[in-house]
Amino acid sequence: MSRESIVTEADGFFAGTDAKMVYEIFKQGAPLDSDGVPTQCEDVSAFAMKWSLRLATPVVPPYREQGTEVLTKATGSGITVTGTYNLTRSVNTQRVEVAIADTDTDALAGGNYVDALKRTDAGLESVLSYGTVKLLVAPAR
Repeated sequence: MSRESIVTEADGFFAGTDAKMVYEIFKQGAPLDSDGVPTQCEDVSAFAMKWSLRLATPVVPPYREQGTEVLTKATGSGITVTGTYNLTRSVNTQRVEVAIADTDTDALAGGNYVDALKRTDAGLESVLSYGTVKLLVAPAR
């Protein structure tokens, strides 16, 4: 089940620093709890995945065609699956982690970006998470 994930200015994601994007993946059609969050998780341990960061186009809504892809990661090359899978969300500790090295973002300008985590297995491709990212720039890089 595709879920929106937003990185705001308050999250403090700075260009030129090490960062980790962490995702919990939910089962398609899972029942929702009283807060509207799915109660069942998807086992992603065997998924091939790609994460992409693109420069947001200022006059285009965030989930329409966007700017140039500036950073990608793939399973085995920046994307790892950690924790132990359980169908029940309250017990599941499995997460998808995207490791971003300081050198990955050194040359990026601060501003608005969009990102997506996608399953890339042939015939099973689907967007697992998508969102907007506010990248900050500190005086020291």
